[in-house]
Amino acid sequence: MDKKTLIFIEDGSFTYDNRVIREADTLVRSGWDVTVISPKYNHDPFYKKINNNLRAYYYPKPTTKSMLGHLTETLVSLIFGSVLTLWVYIKHGFSLFHACNPMDILWIIALPYKVLGKKFLYDHHDLCPELYFSRNSSERKYHLLYKILIILEKYSYKFADVVISTNDSYSEIALSRGGKDPKDVYVVRNGPDLNKFKLLPPKKGLKKSGDVLIGYLGNMNPQDGVEYLINAAAEIVKKRGLANFKFIIIGGGSSKPQLLKKSKVLCLENNVKFTGLLFGNDMISTLSACDICVQPDPLNQLNDKSTMNKALEYMALGKPVIAFDLRETRVSCGNAAIYVKPNDIVDLADKIVFLSGKKELILSMGRIGRARVENKFSWKYSIPHLLSAYNHVKKRN
Repeated sequence: MDKKTLIFIEDGSFTYDNRVIREADTLVRSGWDVTVISPKYNHDPFYKKINNNLRAYYYPKPTTKSMLGHLTETLVSLIFGSVLTLWVYIKHGFSLFHACNPMDILWIIALPYKVLGKKFLYDHHDLCPELYFSRNSSERKYHLLYKILIILEKYSYKFADVVISTNDSYSEIALSRGGKDPKDVYVVRNGPDLNKFKLLPPKKGLKKSGDVLIGYLGNMNPQDGVEYLINAAAEIVKKRGLANFKFIIIGGGSSKPQLLKKSKVLCLENNVKFTGLLFGNDMISTLSACDICVQPDPLNQLNDKSTMNKALEYMALGKPVIAFDLRETRVSCGNAAIYVKPNDIVDLADKIVFLSGKKELILSMGRIGRARVENKFSWKYSIPHLLSAYNHVKKRN
């Protein structure tokens, strides 16, 4: 088996997928030739040669909210993905098809190459059935869409020679719901790269003397819980009269327009700032200015089992974390976080106000968090597991 891999992302651009960027860089450094296929965002080219052993192809894909729109997105990915995969197979070749979910549809594209003897690696980023319920909490498990998502996930596991899970909860699902052999499942966490996540001088103009700056970094989709943070801001600023509390929200997503509107309705324009997407030093210097960082992801079937990258990135910068009490959040944060009663806005506000007055505790939690990332959760600890998964699939007949 030659060391050529195709990494396929279906839900977003390679340009902004830090996990896959780290995976690709690790593989290239280990002697692999890597081709990436992903959807195209506005400023992405259709083709980009990154170095002699790493290149990316981008295809246009619509972004919609309706059920018909999601079906269209899936169909576009299958059509463009199949054509680009064939092109990559002819032009560059690959011995391994590395599929990143969501959606759990890439096994359909990979199947003809499995017949030709190519290996299939399933990189399990999200629990799609649980993701569906996190956005449609009123639906029941017998709903047709849930059954379809379970079937798609089942076949992703079935055809996978090796599964990569992002944490132990996902690994348990690979063994139980996926029926995988433990020797074919590897945990590769999403730890930050400490060469990039280093505290910088705080960005100027974000806070005045006496202000308490609360930070959020991440997506703004229904399951991400940013609405809880906006409501907690209203509780602190409007109900308790603590106008010196400022909130800075970094990121984008489908819920952002509604969140902007809600902030305006609650008269929080002077206390809540939405920066949009920030990258590199601009993002890090903004977070560096924050006193406390919040992970407002609510308790649901998805979030309780998922590792939130934002918390690890806060910790890498030495920032204390406030989060709802979730299983995998406790695994990541330990004593670097203060835990809030799940989905309780008043308790979230209480914990933010409490921690803001404990300067020594803020510093202590920050040191604990940074040490946890340095000693356990940074990307360098994931590298051996990724390479072990690749070496294992190479040896399979």
